[in-house]
Amino acid sequence: MRYLGAHVSASGGLANSIKNGETLGVNSIQTMFSAPMRWALKEIPQEQIDEMAAAQKDSGVKKLLIHGIYLINLARKDKQMFHLSKMSLVSHLDALWRLEKAVNKIGGDLGILGLTFHPGSAKDLTPEEGVKRISYGLNWVLDKVEGGMLLLESSAGSGNIMGDTLEELRNMYDGVEDKGRVGYVLDTQHMFVSGYDWRNNLDDIVDQIDNVLGLENVKCFHLNDSMKPFDSHRDRHANLGEGEIGIDAIKAIVNHPRLSSIPFILETPALKTLDGSIEEMNRLKEIAV
Repeated sequence: MRYLGAHVSASGGLANSIKNGETLGVNSIQTMFSAPMRWALKEIPQEQIDEMAAAQKDSGVKKLLIHGIYLINLARKDKQMFHLSKMSLVSHLDALWRLEKAVNKIGGDLGILGLTFHPGSAKDLTPEEGVKRISYGLNWVLDKVEGGMLLLESSAGSGNIMGDTLEELRNMYDGVEDKGRVGYVLDTQHMFVSGYDWRNNLDDIVDQIDNVLGLENVKCFHLNDSMKPFDSHRDRHANLGEGEIGIDAIKAIVNHPRLSSIPFILETPALKTLDGSIEEMNRLKEIAV
């Protein structure tokens, strides 16, 4: 089975993310537990967790990825901001772990991929210091929550943003004690503008991913075309086939035999409306073999 899906809203209750996935006819979704630009430190109510698990039990949605808020920055030197980032991850990872237990309790079949987030910007640190601080933060968070996966997302790398190379992502991982609870989400647009040319070097890139990160540690791809040119280090997503990567390269990525078992989840601009989401998902289903 191919796992294909899109980012969906959980507005009005976490169970709505499952319903929104069903509306799109997808078997995989990404959603957020809280507003993306607001610190989320309170415990997510168990009632909402149980409702989400119940909504999934008889659903066609089989894979779930949770995205952390956009304020998270584990590379911050500022102690307060660093602590807020860690506590936000603790809150979300705890909710994800409780969701996994709730799903198991009622006999659901939801594959929970993990909690993905942007590692952060080492504005006041060297890249090497930034990597060490991120690894320290990952260890701290994992120590506070019994289960669940943290997934480092590849970045576009503008300014001091960390995680724009596979090697830097691996260095963060290497500093983690419980490596079985850390993996990766790779974004096709972010990688393209960071110097990975999907159009001309697909096989080489797949080899690099496997050699540096291990394909088994890549839990999901964010599938996006790019408004910005190759190696520009600018984070601007485009709809499939409407950007610099192009539909031919996107089709080759989605159908690469070594990537076909990994879920692909859309984050393209078309998802802002229901009609756009349906059209974009249909385009993805058409190109996926």
